[in-house]
Amino acid sequence: MIYLQLLYVFFFIGLFSFGGGLAMLPLIKEAVIAHNWLSNQEFLDIISISQVTPGPIAVNTATFVGNKVGGVFGAIVATAGVSLPSLIVIIIVAEIYNRLKDNEYKNAFFRGVKPVTVALIAYAGYLIGQPTFTTSNISDNIKAIIIFGITFVAMKKININPVAILIGSGILGALLF
Repeated sequence: MIYLQLLYVFFFIGLFSFGGGLAMLPLIKEAVIAHNWLSNQEFLDIISISQVTPGPIAVNTATFVGNKVGGVFGAIVATAGVSLPSLIVIIIVAEIYNRLKDNEYKNAFFRGVKPVTVALIAYAGYLIGQPTFTTSNISDNIKAIIIFGITFVAMKKININPVAILIGSGILGALLF
């Protein structure tokens, strides 16, 4: 029964999420909390781990949840569930896209989807950022804001490799917290 639940939940998330893994995070969080598969803190922890491990964040999260709930087979089922809709949809969309290269309705559709995608990603940032920047310890909040600021500047102005930034931020976190 748990395998069917994992398949259904993650297939649904994969099917109705636009904008990639970060845009899926609000739906994943809602689902895993509602099913008591992860606590809020476990969800935030796995998001952090998923950012530093290879692969898409939604796939990594699905794999972790599936493994926690149903072992290795649960990980396979959840990963397949979140990945299959993308595979199916991209095959269908590629065929339609090729047939409608210069269609004004297609272009209008993509102009409408872009702001929604940005909003979903921004909301995912809010979900991750809220507990990070709003702890009861003011000193920890200030440290988190400083790490955020350094990271933002390093990405935007200095153009440092994201892997180096993740490693550096982890070291800063270990030293400061």
